[in-house]
Amino acid sequence: MKRSWRAALTLLALFAVAGSARPDSGCRYLWLTRDDLASPADIDRLLERASESGANGVIAQVVGRAEAYYWSDILPLADFDQSFDPLQYLITRAGPMGLEVHAWVNAFLVWSSPWGPSDTTHVCYAHPVWFMEDAQGRSTLTYSRDECDAAGLVGATLSPVYPGVREMLADVAQEIVTWYDVDGIHLDYIRYPNESFGFEDESRSRFYFETGYDPRGLRTGFRAPSQEMLDLWAAWRQEMVTETVSTVRARLDACSPDIMLTCAVMADPVDAKSQYAQDWREWLLDGDIDLAMTMAYTTNTDRARQLAVSGTSVKASRLVHGIGVYNQPLSTALVGAREALARGAAGVCVFSLNTLDEDDAFGLGSFWSLAGGPGHDPNPALFYRSGCGAAR
Repeated sequence: MKRSWRAALTLLALFAVAGSARPDSGCRYLWLTRDDLASPADIDRLLERASESGANGVIAQVVGRAEAYYWSDILPLADFDQSFDPLQYLITRAGPMGLEVHAWVNAFLVWSSPWGPSDTTHVCYAHPVWFMEDAQGRSTLTYSRDECDAAGLVGATLSPVYPGVREMLADVAQEIVTWYDVDGIHLDYIRYPNESFGFEDESRSRFYFETGYDPRGLRTGFRAPSQEMLDLWAAWRQEMVTETVSTVRARLDACSPDIMLTCAVMADPVDAKSQYAQDWREWLLDGDIDLAMTMAYTTNTDRARQLAVSGTSVKASRLVHGIGVYNQPLSTALVGAREALARGAAGVCVFSLNTLDEDDAFGLGSFWSLAGGPGHDPNPALFYRSGCGAAR
């Protein structure tokens, strides 16, 4: 097929950054958002694009706003053509193409639309007490769209302090792996929105019981809190998120031990831990997750290289460098990916398949070919869970 001038320029740029190293790029994934799971025609079109790119598999958002793009007994169904099961159709079509399917589940974020859910069984109505609150005691469930944007909040967000939240997430993961032949569970929004949230009564009372301090006073008190107390509060929040990941890991180990567990994580590991209570490097070291997929969507190439360096500083062989093509040309997005691979990263994940055009699919396939390594063998889900993917 004749390629456009843009595809030719992309290929030239790939050769320009190729260098002498030939790092392994065994994990080659594409995030697939829920918007294009609504019909068989959409799925067919995007799987064909994924195959053209040389990907190993797709990470498909089958739980977005606490609604299921599959037949669920736990969650209300999303808005899709209910003459078919989107996840089952995706699996059936992807398998013969050599593509893995990982079920992407939004963890704490459960609603982001300006209007509320239509199904009265939705968690927003069933468990309103489970939602994060700000330092003034206001629930994220009550924030308007404009207020969310101003506060750095995507939408209504569940708090990991509640055992019911952790168990619901584990139940969803178990339901998917029990009824569908997926290769993995992929958790997104497994973090606090920022340091301004997480002051619900349950969090305050538990932290007070353990330390004798009300965390709300750390932000609204007249006297500046000690660094020791701030560190304790930060560590406690991190523990809440980690406990959620561990709960899902334990459930998967009990019901489907070969299933891969991965997480989409903030690309800077220091910021991830300090600002979002997302200590993903510790998750890797403790074996709670099999792969961390960094969201390094920056359009600044210097920053992209920095994120590649910091991301691969611990357990590089279990780090998949995530890049964005929705906001920049593929050639610049790949700068950080190349750096991460050269430092031992397990592969690259692209956000998102929905925005990947034909030229970029060709360019991505060329990049992966230059990077070397297996495209589909061995299966990363078995490779890493078996322990064979340990440090190189």
